[in-house]
Amino acid sequence: MAQADPGGGAPAPSTGSERVGRICLVAVELAADAADAVAAALSRRVAVPCEVSVRPDLPRPPRVGQREQHDADVLLRTIEALDGGLDTVLVGITGLDLAIPIFTHVFGRAVLGGRVALVSLARLTPEFYGQPPDPALTLERGVTEILHELGHVAGLGHCPDRGCIMSFVPNVESLDLRGHGFCASCEPSAARRIPLASVAS
Repeated sequence: MAQADPGGGAPAPSTGSERVGRICLVAVELAADAADAVAAALSRRVAVPCEVSVRPDLPRPPRVGQREQHDADVLLRTIEALDGGLDTVLVGITGLDLAIPIFTHVFGRAVLGGRVALVSLARLTPEFYGQPPDPALTLERGVTEILHELGHVAGLGHCPDRGCIMSFVPNVESLDLRGHGFCASCEPSAARRIPLASVAS
């Protein structure tokens, strides 16, 4: 069953089940130094190499209707079409504000049980809400959302435990209150597909 929501989800399920050996962050309309910072922070949460591929050549996804937002699922499919290798998860990271027709915005998307995910940093920045810049907070939110999407890649749905990183969040306030790690029920399933670092920050 396809999932779709602001905190994560999938336009189509996949049967991929290979244990992940590498995570490649595909930067789309995002500065290389910002992508490198995300990769460095993510590498402290997972036990596989995190690499960056800056892709200015990828087409900008179309807008969603008349909104000043871009179609998350089109970009997700574009990234999915890239050749990453069977043991690699491709995670698109972008500064574009993303949405799908049935939601006002999405923080991220993923193919459930697949090898591709996508996270937008646009609404994770304090500046989006008229607040002073806080790069550390943006980075923390971004990594948390990537881990949430990686949970979907591992085959996990949403968790009812509000302290679990796999719980659903409709807005950035809920994201800040959500836990930063997998709960005891979700962690074993996540770790079977995505090797996790032994100590979560």
